[in-house]
Amino acid sequence: MKKRKAPCIKKLSAQMPEASLSHARKSLDALKQLTSESVAIADGMHQIIQKLMSPWQEQNIFLAIDENFRLLTDIIGDDIGLIKGKHAILGGKVQAGVVYIESITDEELVSSQVIEPLLLGKVDLNTRQEAVLELIQSKFIYVPNTKNSSRMGEIVESLLSGDTVLFINGLNTALIIGSGKIVKRSIEKPENEGTVLASLESFIEDLDANCSMVIKRLPTSALRFETFTKGVLSRTKIKLLWIDGSSNAKIVEEARSRITQINIDNIDGIGVLAELIEDNPWSIFPQYRQTQRPDVVAKALADGHFAVLCSNSPFAFFAPTSLWDNFKTMDDYAERSSSASYLRIARYMAFLMSILLSPLYLSFVTFNQIIVPPSLAANIATGREGVPFPSGVELLLLTFGITVIREGALRITGSVGYFIGTLAAVVIGQATVAAGYVSASIIIVVAVAEISAFAIATTTLVYTSRLINYFFVILSSVFGIFGLINGIAIIFWHLASLESFGVPYLYPVIPFDLAAMKDTFLRIGVLKKRLRILAPGNRTRTDK
Repeated sequence: MKKRKAPCIKKLSAQMPEASLSHARKSLDALKQLTSESVAIADGMHQIIQKLMSPWQEQNIFLAIDENFRLLTDIIGDDIGLIKGKHAILGGKVQAGVVYIESITDEELVSSQVIEPLLLGKVDLNTRQEAVLELIQSKFIYVPNTKNSSRMGEIVESLLSGDTVLFINGLNTALIIGSGKIVKRSIEKPENEGTVLASLESFIEDLDANCSMVIKRLPTSALRFETFTKGVLSRTKIKLLWIDGSSNAKIVEEARSRITQINIDNIDGIGVLAELIEDNPWSIFPQYRQTQRPDVVAKALADGHFAVLCSNSPFAFFAPTSLWDNFKTMDDYAERSSSASYLRIARYMAFLMSILLSPLYLSFVTFNQIIVPPSLAANIATGREGVPFPSGVELLLLTFGITVIREGALRITGSVGYFIGTLAAVVIGQATVAAGYVSASIIIVVAVAEISAFAIATTTLVYTSRLINYFFVILSSVFGIFGLINGIAIIFWHLASLESFGVPYLYPVIPFDLAAMKDTFLRIGVLKKRLRILAPGNRTRTDK
């Protein structure tokens, strides 16, 4: 088409007057210039829109202090306790802006070690503006924990951690000064994991203090820490700990990968964190061991496990674990082998009693009376006269009632909770038997089973034992001893299918490891080698 029109255009232009042609050319040039300017304006508007639409986390700080103050106010607001101040520092030659959050910042430190030195300091007139921040950081600030940043997201995160931010007028880089207010409770003895001969220290809610207690017990350069920050809202700091050369590198890498993949807005505590990374969170058996004792964590690290700590939690957990790890305490390694083995067997027996005693009683008195001696059967039958509920319902109601009483006593603080728990257990129990609502034998069976559950070393397995007990009681009330045996088979099948970070949950029984069996059901001396599955590269603990 252009080739056909070209002769016509040339012919038309030849017939036009020179003045008209010149005017047309000027108009065309103006139109071209307007078009190019419009394209430039559109590109500029597009960049502005993209900048406005981009999240403030990735935005660079402004050159002007007031603009940075205004943006911080828009992001977190003044009502949080945001303190902002402008100062002429270094002899009045530099304009600086200081900002921090009042409630979580050590204001005395900011005043004496940040603002005062800058107000009293002097600077050479020939100092370049770009070198001012470096000069301040190296010569005038007395706080060792400082760093530079140009991203507003990092600035906000530091402020919410208690740090102070120093802006310099004309620079797009700020100085972050560590000035968090340290408010923490003292280190106390463990409440949930009492011992006789072991350490009396427990973790607290401060992450740095918890790390220091582990380092104190393992002062070695092989101890490794890796920090993660998870939770869009909580910004929870997580520490992954392991001993380089002793822990299985594949297991540590798997733990690192699972923590990295966590995507949640709030991490409420160490239990939620453990549930997010364990192999089967729907199982009633914990595939980790939660503890508040730093000596337990230190021993687990030395054995080849990895451990996880998180901020605002007085607990830690370590993995991989087996079922048998829930029956070990630090007293086992403070006592002689014979005493430790006796106590460990007692814990295993207590666990079996907590899950089997009630369903065995129910099976014998309901379906399999022939197994019960005649004199005992007669006593049980006499005690059940006038009881309105079947044995299965009676057992379930009483077990659940004791759980409610225990929870009520636990939530009431101080001696009042202890008094209410004792009153409910003694008075209500005696009254229900006297009124004929439950039999005396049921009271004895349920009480022994409940008390036995608390002999288990870990709290998490205590609640697991109660759930298994409910399951077995229901099966026994419907099918008798046949249902109980099938229930045990189902539990064993489930246990055999579980893994903790690739380690079978029943190890070292399944798969069988003779060396590891020396510290499973009994403690036979001191293990001279680490478990093959946990520390394949460094199994030797002692050459003797």
